Amino acid sequence: MPAVPNAGGTPLLEAALEEGHGHGDNGDYHASAPAFEEIHPSAPPEVLSPSEFQQLLTSLPQGSSDLPTEQALRQFRTATAGKVVWTEQMREIATSAAGGGLLMREAYERQLILDPESLTTTDGPWAECIPSAPPDTGAAQAAQALTSQLMVIRFDGKVANISVVASQTWLDIGHQAASRFGDLVFDASSHVLLGVGQAPNRGLKVGQAVKLTAVINRPELNGKIGRITKVNGAEVDVALPRDLERLHQDNVMPHNVSVVSRSESFPLDFTAVADTSTVLRVLWLERSPASQTSPKSRASTTGPLRAIGWQYVGMSARKHNLVSLGEFRNFLWNLHLKDSNFAVVSKRFAPTGNYIDYEEVLFLLGRSHLRCKEVPIDALIYEAVVSILGRRTTAHIDRDLGAEDRGLGKRNACKEHCASYFTSFILEVVIWSTILFILFMFFIDECFLDIALEPMMFIPAALAYVVYIVHLACCVRLTRAFANQTEGIESVMLLMDKPRHENPRYNWHVQCYHYRTERRTRRNKDGKTETYTEQVKVITHSASASGTIPSEDLTSEFLPNTMATQTQIETKLDLDFSSSNYLIEYNRWKNFHRRDVYQDSSHAENLPSRVGSCLAVWSQRNMPCWLNAGCYWLANLFAMSFLYRLLAQSRVGKQEYVYAKRCFNIVRGRL
Repeated sequence: MPAVPNAGGTPLLEAALEEGHGHGDNGDYHASAPAFEEIHPSAPPEVLSPSEFQQLLTSLPQGSSDLPTEQALRQFRTATAGKVVWTEQMREIATSAAGGGLLMREAYERQLILDPESLTTTDGPWAECIPSAPPDTGAAQAAQALTSQLMVIRFDGKVANISVVASQTWLDIGHQAASRFGDLVFDASSHVLLGVGQAPNRGLKVGQAVKLTAVINRPELNGKIGRITKVNGAEVDVALPRDLERLHQDNVMPHNVSVVSRSESFPLDFTAVADTSTVLRVLWLERSPASQTSPKSRASTTGPLRAIGWQYVGMSARKHNLVSLGEFRNFLWNLHLKDSNFAVVSKRFAPTGNYIDYEEVLFLLGRSHLRCKEVPIDALIYEAVVSILGRRTTAHIDRDLGAEDRGLGKRNACKEHCASYFTSFILEVVIWSTILFILFMFFIDECFLDIALEPMMFIPAALAYVVYIVHLACCVRLTRAFANQTEGIESVMLLMDKPRHENPRYNWHVQCYHYRTERRTRRNKDGKTETYTEQVKVITHSASASGTIPSEDLTSEFLPNTMATQTQIETKLDLDFSSSNYLIEYNRWKNFHRRDVYQDSSHAENLPSRVGSCLAVWSQRNMPCWLNAGCYWLANLFAMSFLYRLLAQSRVGKQEYVYAKRCFNIVRGRL
């Protein structure tokens, strides 16, 4: 299927979400398939004749739909190839054909309209800044010839169209844009203007190995490596192992390149006369945004997810490790996102402020990058936008990024932690029942004068409280999770990855003993002395040993579960002793230290840096203020742990990670 140019309107992204259209930086959406149409050399355009126009109008599906079908797009582009049309003809198509408004906008952007000065704002919001020429006014027409349209993108992601007069300076354009936005003054000392030009020439050649990227209509192609067989202007034919694809140059990159920049930016001199011939659009950025952003917003180009960090820097017009919403919108410019769509996307990538939060980028893309490392990061960004707006999964993103980040829920939390919840609940009932009973007796003491509050009445509550605290400290996994709370996906990955490179440590212990019968005396309830016998445990020998078990790591790479913004991770250790003498040596050591009638023995294996439970905070977004160790222990001290844990663990996700090791022979000297 040949490349399908975009009609230039925002709704085509919505069509791509439903029907699968690709895209290019020049506003073109590209679909690809093995069969190609022949590309002929361009010829001087001709005016679409009335008969050709009627034939086109008849062939287009009629209706009031906002989006044209893919077949209608092909028919329109075939009929207008090498042709130009009149505004009135396009208005007739816009009012009668399904998706005609987008077809009209496409005709304008492709410069197919002979009389663009006839366009008005009633033809669509995209025409609101097109200067209209008063009829029969030669001076006005001459003035219009000296003006041009320019798009300004502010650092907060807002966009405005302005008309530029040939005599204006770039400083004048900054003030004009500020006037158009109306909510911020342009300050030359704190703001800067950058011009966005055409993307640098990629120098693609026949026979070059390339990687496919940012293919929206068929995201499963992203990351595939092929070889260019033909270059047709802005399009290339790429041979893949199983088929041949025709794609726009924006959808291919040299296979050894990891960072994609879709446009070239350069600073604009405020005092220079504005030359818009080489400027596609203008970025209005803050000169020193560092004081307004937190360190977490900045990218890191080290660590396990450094590829995302490098692409994050690549999205910056100034190649900083900080990306504003305006620069992010410029990177996504060929998606033609309307303001409402970009507002939805920006809430995910920048929950607060005007700068993309790098931790949020890692939260949205980190899991997908680890699953599909061959896919370029810019392709994952495009797929993330499609997932957010289309509320669905994609070829490489296995969760709906447009949905709310939810944890286990109360029902699943009860299933996972039933025994722990039940124990805490029973102990809390005993504690509170005793306390309420004592309070009840205190307030009705005047009616029961013969009943006194005895210290013995506090014993059940005290014993239950001690058992309750010991249970929380030793048996509740959330206690250890809060103790090992870790923020940021890369920090969690490093914490989980460190034990993979360690050999297990073992600890052995034996205790030998026998029982001896001893005669003792005591006073009975009558005050008389009586003699009784008692079995006393007598420990005669104990020994301990520790060491390292040589091993080979078989653990799979940690893949974070990012269904919720916070996840409780439980780790386990699986040791394979089939190739080791470990158990034999342990039994030999235990038998060597058998010195009495009875012997208790134990062995334990662990990895030095393994944490049994960890609360991974992927993102601070949606994290309640009470979800922390301080509030947890405050609830524990007031015997409300059951309720707190139910609320907390229903909000977070759950993940298990198993360290697998194949163990080899240990060498021991003295027993």
